[in-house]
Amino acid sequence: MEGLEVLNITLFCCPAAGCGKEYKSKFNLKKHMFISHLGKNNFRCKKCNKLFVSKQNLREHSFIHSNIKPFKCSYCGKRFRQTSQLCMHKREHKKKYAETLKYAMLIDKD
Repeated sequence: MEGLEVLNITLFCCPAAGCGKEYKSKFNLKKHMFISHLGKNNFRCKKCNKLFVSKQNLREHSFIHSNIKPFKCSYCGKRFRQTSQLCMHKREHKKKYAETLKYAMLIDKD
């Protein structure tokens, strides 16, 4: 459970493969983990036999076996196979934005 602080807002991104959901509190992330990811792994990929806890996770995983990239970055338009990949990519945008703001604030002080 990693927190990312941007502009005094900490986002907690779900670490489960193929999930990528973000929450503003650790409590909500833990609640999500309990509801969504702590069940039995009942969904099996027909191509590689990997097990998943939900149909959604299996569906997102299935894109690995194809060239389909349904998840689009709202900042730059880059596409991804999984929401978790998109989440990590968006973190980089947020980090760059935060760095730009810090730099701009330093220039304004001069």
